[in-house]
Amino acid sequence: MFAQSADLPGALRDRWPTWAASGDRRIAAGRKLQIFEENHLPLINQKIDACLEGGLSAAYVKTFATRSPNLLLAVASAIAVAYRQGCRRELQNVKPEVARAFAEVIAESGIDRKAAGINARSWVAGPHIIAPHFTRRGKIALDILGPNLCDVDRDGDDLDRVLWQHGSDFVLLDAEGWSYFNSKGEPKKPLPGTNPLHAVGVCPAVPFVSFDGGPDFWATTAHNGLVDATLTIGYKAALGLFTRNVRGTPQTTVFADIEKMPQGQVMGHPFLPLLLPTDAGTKLQVDADAVVKPEDYLAEISALITMAVSAEGLPPGSVTMQANSGGMEWGGLAINAEGPRLAAHRDKQVPPLKASELALWPIICDLIRGSTHRHARILPSGDEIRELLRVNFPDLSSPTEQLQRIEVMKAGLAFGLSSPSDLMLAARPEVGRPEVEEERKKNLEEYLTNIEPLVNRNLPANAPEAHGAQTLAQEQGRAGGRESGRSRAMQAAQENDDA
Repeated sequence: MFAQSADLPGALRDRWPTWAASGDRRIAAGRKLQIFEENHLPLINQKIDACLEGGLSAAYVKTFATRSPNLLLAVASAIAVAYRQGCRRELQNVKPEVARAFAEVIAESGIDRKAAGINARSWVAGPHIIAPHFTRRGKIALDILGPNLCDVDRDGDDLDRVLWQHGSDFVLLDAEGWSYFNSKGEPKKPLPGTNPLHAVGVCPAVPFVSFDGGPDFWATTAHNGLVDATLTIGYKAALGLFTRNVRGTPQTTVFADIEKMPQGQVMGHPFLPLLLPTDAGTKLQVDADAVVKPEDYLAEISALITMAVSAEGLPPGSVTMQANSGGMEWGGLAINAEGPRLAAHRDKQVPPLKASELALWPIICDLIRGSTHRHARILPSGDEIRELLRVNFPDLSSPTEQLQRIEVMKAGLAFGLSSPSDLMLAARPEVGRPEVEEERKKNLEEYLTNIEPLVNRNLPANAPEAHGAQTLAQEQGRAGGRESGRSRAMQAAQENDDA
């Protein structure tokens, strides 16, 4: 791909002199995403050639190469869980029409459909750049730029410029607008109906990050061990399938005077009997010990998996390669990353993703306010959005664990050892105490609002389901009437017996 070339074409090279230096980094990110997208069969074939030094043996083994098992994809799917139960993006203390407009912008952007994929891809390959723009129909949309196709000028986490490849062309986004270049580096006119300028005042792009990559902004070497293990497992699985095909039945050896054997025999073929010369007459030997069982290769693959996943925060045994039918058939990739492990991975990913979300929506609102979008005159400015916006990721702990936390909290309340706020802070460490207190106050107000009609009318909580909307007095009158009637009937029966 051109994005992996050493330099930029034409005049564009002068506008982005550091592009060539990022080539190796873009190639490495491309390999990771190639595996994640299950387009990595060529990489497995390269691994087979490297391990078997090419030649006929490598050619045979490559015919059995497959994209499965894909360890990198399996681990990423199990670990990238920050958006597993969605994400709440709300504006606090605004008019209903403003809250409704903001909710419509969120839905229009498609972030809810794309967030889980962004989470997984940025976990696999490093930061993905999100650049909002308008479609020709005037709707807000998101460009999702992988690290294999783009480069940035930045000041910390703030982006000053972004350059990326779009097909054979290039796009440059900065604080003024979008600039377009063809494959020769020559400027291009924007598409009809689009505005190449914006009024945000800064480069409208935000990096989405799923983990702390340390001092390296692009986290270039992160998960390289998982990449290596995935390709090695692909080689081992292909080799195992090839060997099983060759050694799936007992090895047959024919000792004979080969010159006197019928013509047309194939010497040294892996699927046919082995022919050896002898002077002692023809002899047939069948060696059942030569049969290779899948478990011999699966055990080695399991060891590779254990070493790779341990570095990713998954305990040994979380991801395994298992054989079926007593080890005589290939099994599947088994993943166990539920319960507390999910909450632990969520707690690592949510803080950087929340920071990205909080940076994105003020930029989108400023972009809309400087356009002809239908909500341009309704939404507050980006500075106001930063004060009003609340982004919350649900707790992924199991209901059992949540109930246990509540019980512990209740037991410690009387001794001053705990509080409801501490409970929420432990469940969602990415939020601060002021935000928790605000959320608790809002939840309590909503609860009191819901029960106020019941309290004012003495209405039993189960009345709508039981007897319709009846007051407590009506319920008591009904019950009293029944008891009174039952007492009078018993008294009348007693009088009749005495008579």
